[in-house]
Parts: sequence; structure tokens; C-alpha cells
Amino acid sequence: MASMSTHGNQDKGPHLPPPSKQSLLFCPKSKLHIHRGEISKIIRECQEESFWKRALPFSLMSMLATQGLVHQGYLASNPRFGSLPKVARTACLPVRNAKL
Repeated sequence: MASMSTHGNQDKGPHLPPPSKQSLLFCPKSKLHIHRGEISKIIRECQEESFWKRALPFSLMSMLATQGLVHQGYLASNPRFGSLPKVARTACLPVRNAKL
């Protein structure tokens, strides 16, 4: 019987915040003490990795494709600046969505 009451106390535990102060993301089965610094570090690492492995290559490939379309004549080049405005605009789209 003593083991039953101990097991019941472990589930509730005094270390859990009261239900009124729990956030919507609270999970009693996960780690209870995740520091905001760790979370911000993980988010920063994910954003950096997303930039280098997704946004930058996609941007470069988009620029190359746009330059190819201008060179082939499918897109008209600017009389004064050539293909630069179209290529620059294309380069900015994927990088802007990376949210660095």
C-alpha cells in the first residue's frame, strides 16, 4: 500500500506548476526545466542551418535560371541595366523567407 501512495505522488509531484500557471505547451512527461536560453540557441541554429542549406542554394539556382531565361530571350532585359534588376529581385525572394 505504501508503494501505491508513493507512485500516486510521483505523478502529481510538488514540482509541477499549478494548472492555472501552465502554458499551452506544457507536457508533464517531457523535461520540466528547459531554459529559454537553450530554446533561443536551438532556434538560432535552425535558422542559420536553414539559410546555408536551403535559402542560399535555392537563391543561387533561381538567379542562374533567371539569367538563363534572360539570355535565351524568354525574359526581356532592361535597356539600361540589363538582366541585373530581374536577377537581383529573384535573389532576394528565397533569402527574405529564411527570416534571419
